[in-house]
Amino acid sequence: MKTAMRVLIVEDDPMVMRLNVDYLARLDGVELVGQCESVPAALEVLEREAVDLLLLDVYLRNRSGLEVLRHVRAQDRNTDVVLITAASEIETVRAAQRLGARDYLVKPFSFERFRDAVESCRRAREALSRLPEQLGQGDIDRLFSQPAPEEVRRPGDLPKGLTPASLAQVAQAILALDDGGFTSETLMPTTGMSRVSVRKYLKHLSDAQLLEESFHYGQIGRPSFRYRCLDRPALERLAKAGH
Repeated sequence: MKTAMRVLIVEDDPMVMRLNVDYLARLDGVELVGQCESVPAALEVLEREAVDLLLLDVYLRNRSGLEVLRHVRAQDRNTDVVLITAASEIETVRAAQRLGARDYLVKPFSFERFRDAVESCRRAREALSRLPEQLGQGDIDRLFSQPAPEEVRRPGDLPKGLTPASLAQVAQAILALDDGGFTSETLMPTTGMSRVSVRKYLKHLSDAQLLEESFHYGQIGRPSFRYRCLDRPALERLAKAGH
């Protein structure tokens, strides 16, 4: 039985924290072991918990999340670090690279980008755990090369519970909108579906890379997910296929 990858999230924005937790819950093979809002709290958790992956913000109140990354490297911990931050200046990116961050996500980010970052770390750790003590050159080459991206699900390959007719209806509703962003609530009147049902079809189209999924801050309650069309011709083919 595989051991779940233990994840600690360090983020001081409640909205982004909820988003990270929601995104992580959609992935297999991971376990959330803690949520922290500050550098001292993160260091305290790292002292008492075994953490495989650290999802780390840079701007943490009056301190920098890079302090936590430096601590992890100074302690020689077997912990991967993925930065999830609004900091996009070159100095911060270079510092993260020098300190050995495994990935760097700039807010706002899509679920697919989040998933790829976490899954890359999980696959690398699993591959390393299966190797013998003495490695051959082929083993080492595979460890240091980028993992091949997983095959993208084609738009017509529907998950269980989704139907081609309803998918076509959602595609038609999206095509009737202008080129701006939209939410699942936008499509409810024209499709006659519930928000939950519409959301399932939008997730499928996002996984198939026909839509871009992002979120917005400042909303009360759960994060506000928005979508943008990435491949209008593919949506048009899906809309016609439902007839």
